[in-house]
Formats: sequence, structure tokens, C-alpha cells
Amino acid sequence: MKVDACHLGGVLPRSEALIAAYRRLAEGRETYEAVKELARHETEGLLKLQKSLGMTYVVEGQLLWHDIFRPFSELLSGVKIGPLTRWFDNNLFYKKPIIVSNISRTTTILDKYLFTELVRGLNWKLILPDPYTFYTLSLNQAYRQWEDLVLDIAGVIADELRDLSDAQPALVQLSAPCYSSGRPKPDHVETMKEAFRKIKNSVDGETMIHLHFTDASNAIPWILDFPADIIGIDPYATNLDGLKGYSFRGSVAIGCLDARNSYVESVDDVKEVFEMVAESLGARSYHLTTSTDLEYLPKSVAEKKMRRLSEAYSALGGS
Repeated sequence: MKVDACHLGGVLPRSEALIAAYRRLAEGRETYEAVKELARHETEGLLKLQKSLGMTYVVEGQLLWHDIFRPFSELLSGVKIGPLTRWFDNNLFYKKPIIVSNISRTTTILDKYLFTELVRGLNWKLILPDPYTFYTLSLNQAYRQWEDLVLDIAGVIADELRDLSDAQPALVQLSAPCYSSGRPKPDHVETMKEAFRKIKNSVDGETMIHLHFTDASNAIPWILDFPADIIGIDPYATNLDGLKGYSFRGSVAIGCLDARNSYVESVDDVKEVFEMVAESLGARSYHLTTSTDLEYLPKSVAEKKMRRLSEAYSALGGS
């Protein structure tokens, strides 16, 4: 079983100092410029740590993002910021996007929420919402046909990725828990596939669909036809028996470290999960990753998990 990459499966946690700075900002006792400078400093540290650990792709951390939809909710025309809503079965919340008219860009978005100058020239990975998940977790008050909304979201994301130009990521992860939260209808699958292609065609790097929080077997077999380079699986939420006998034409990223549990796995723990999943399915190669974003954990615990992921990668023959 070939393990040829190691990277984190989502965004990273803010430090207590940065959380406090955002709190002061909300209370009018801090400037955004000061908060952004602190976030930039933390991003530098996170990138340095990942590089020192030999991560194949480094994540920027996305510390300026309050939730995965917020940059789009704040800057897209046609979208309003809605109420706080629980993020799946986690003790975290997002502000539900409310679609009030056809969406369009009036300004660039990603460059305002990423420290692109810090990742330019790096083998870096960007975490974005899958358009179908964006649609599913929003409140649509404008589009008669849901398919049109999904494809418009995909178009926005594709345009944003093109506009990153010389800072384009080497790997774009579309976080897609709604792909596998149930078994979608065939017409839904076709729209999801069309939206994915639109995004894939906008980047030169690789693309990944991450099925976190939910049972990846719900996406079998239709996801095998998607032109994704990598499919990410959350083994802590997946019925592995439902994956047996299937072969993935690309790579499978196995979320061997549970990003929602503060217990720091041993290298043997990670190897056991990896081997259990890899033996259940066939793939061109395998990646080691976390089950989801590490933002659910304190920064100190998240960094320990990052180190353990790197150690396990080496133990499994990665380099």
C-alpha cells in the first residue's frame, strides 16, 4: 500500500490570544488591522511548523475565516448573513447564508481572507466549501431551480481560484459532508458532478473531495465517477463494510487522526486505522490526513496531532 502524501484535512484553530483579539474587535476595543496582524503572525508560525514536519501540502490555516461560508456571505452580492446555526453535530456554529437574489461577485473575495503572500511559491492546500454543501446549508429565497444556485456557487469559486493567479494552491479541497449525509438522487449527483468539473477546470493543481462528519459509503458508487484526484474519508463516521470491493481510480486520503477528539493517537493507533481502511478498498495511492478541520481542538492539542501525523507518515514509509 503506497502512502505518498501527508497533509491536514481542514482549517486550523486560533490561539487564545487571537480569540481574545477577535472578542475585543467585536466589542469595539480593537482594530481589524491589529487583529489581522496577529493572525498573520500565527499563520507564519503554522506554516513554519508544517514545513518542518515535512507535510506534502501545507494549509494556510484560514484564521481570518469565522466559518467556511463567511467570506462569501460577507462579500457576494445576493447573499445575507443569517442566524447562528449548529455545524453538524459539533459544538461549533456557522452563520447560515441567506440567498436573497441571484449571486454575483462585485469584488474579489479569497485574497481578502488569505495571506497569499505567505503561501506564494509553496506547495499549499486551500479548503473551500463544496457548492452542493453550500446550497444545502444555506436558505434559498431566490432561485426557483436549486441546480442554478449550485452552479452559480461553483462559478464564483472557480472565478475566485483563477484570480489567485500566481498564488494558486497546489491542492484544492472541497469540504463536502453533504455528499454523504444521505444518498442523493441521481439528478442531484449530476448537478454535483457538473459543479465539481467547473471548479476543477479553473485550477492547474489537484482537487480533493473530503467526506468528513458523514458516512462515505453513502457516496458509493457514484463518487467513483467524479474526476477528483483525491477522495477524503472520515473513518470515524464511515461504515467501512460499505467500501469493500470498490476501487478508486485516484488517491484516497484517510483521516486517521480524529480531529474532533482531544486524545492524541499513538503512531500505532494511526497505522491501525490506516491499514483497516486501506484493506477495505482499492486505490492508486493513499494519503494520510486528519478526519476534518483541527479547529475543534485547542491549538496546543492540534499541534500535537500535526506532529503525530508526520511521525505516522514516516513510519508508514512516506518521505
